[in-house]
Amino acid sequence: MIERIPQRGKADCAICAIAMAMGFPYNYDRVLRNSQKYPKILLNGKFYPWWEGYLCDEGFRVCYRPFSDLYQLPRFRGHVVGLLVMSIPRIQAGHIVCVDEIGIIDPADGAQDHIGIDQYVRDRRAQGCIFDREFLAVERRETHAPGKLLEGRYA
Repeated sequence: MIERIPQRGKADCAICAIAMAMGFPYNYDRVLRNSQKYPKILLNGKFYPWWEGYLCDEGFRVCYRPFSDLYQLPRFRGHVVGLLVMSIPRIQAGHIVCVDEIGIIDPADGAQDHIGIDQYVRDRRAQGCIFDREFLAVERRETHAPGKLLEGRYA
């Protein structure tokens, strides 16, 4: 089970979610410091998911999986976790959360430690959030994932 790392600022959800997915010895400060080596915005002004390269550089196996595969994560008992990105059109922002065997861990202010996947998705869609069609599956380094969730389009 992942321990929630709450946001410290308005726009640091990625730092928190990545640190949660990576687990010990990675923490907020280490991921924040290391993230400075990665571009966040492309030359065309579009946001760049810098964490893909960072995770690979740190030795984590990652691959993109269809959104529907989020519901398979509990069977991996924490060996594989997910990073799920969403758009929030009403405030013209994006957000990223971590998903483990228990559910969603949202770093946003006031969020519960864990929320069931179904409930979280239903609540966010009701608020107008749009989830990416894929999430990034991350094999935790201290474990070996039983099963085949990590077979897919690699980052």
